[in-house]
Amino acid sequence: MPNLQRVSNYAETGNSGQQATPDPGPSPDSEAAIEHPQDELTELAEVTAAVTALTEQLRKHDARAAARERVIDRLHAEVERLRAGDQVTLLRPVVIDLQRLRTQLLHQAHTLPKHIDVEDVLRLLESFAFSAELALERCGNSSVEPTVGEPFSPREHRAAGIVPVASHEADGTIVEVLAEGYRNVQTGRVTAPALVRVGRWIPLPQGRPSPPAEQAGQQEEESPDA
Repeated sequence: MPNLQRVSNYAETGNSGQQATPDPGPSPDSEAAIEHPQDELTELAEVTAAVTALTEQLRKHDARAAARERVIDRLHAEVERLRAGDQVTLLRPVVIDLQRLRTQLLHQAHTLPKHIDVEDVLRLLESFAFSAELALERCGNSSVEPTVGEPFSPREHRAAGIVPVASHEADGTIVEVLAEGYRNVQTGRVTAPALVRVGRWIPLPQGRPSPPAEQAGQQEEESPDA
């Protein structure tokens, strides 16, 4: 029996004397891949279908976004056109008044006599101012002239100078009106403040009488060399 075992081992190793390596057989992973190729194909098909659907959704979203942009641009252009038309319609009466005023000024400039009275010039300028006032009223603005003695308001008046006054009651009041202001008729807000001079009372040191207002004005008009 031992001799037969040695002969069998010799036949298995061959003439080279090397022992033959046994065949390990197929691995479990390769067997799983061979046995379930249809599952992998199914998963790949599902992923491909999902990517295709996502791509189609993105394409439709881009198309809708481009359509919205075109609609917005068209509406913006329409609004600008209507706004320009409204401005022309609103300003048309004012433009007509300004055209008439310009025509009157040019006509008077060419027909004005060489020797003209000051009163005539005054009435002529007042008529032109009235024409301009009508144009302002068409725009919803009316002229407002402050009264002397009313308190100064920074929202409605603009101080063009300070005038000393003789009493504390006149401090901070309007002493002189240089130019009228303008107010919006609908909102009541001041569009252009009136130009005024404001009174300022400066108290003298205690025990020194305050000079009358006329005397104080004369002292300001006198020069230092007088």
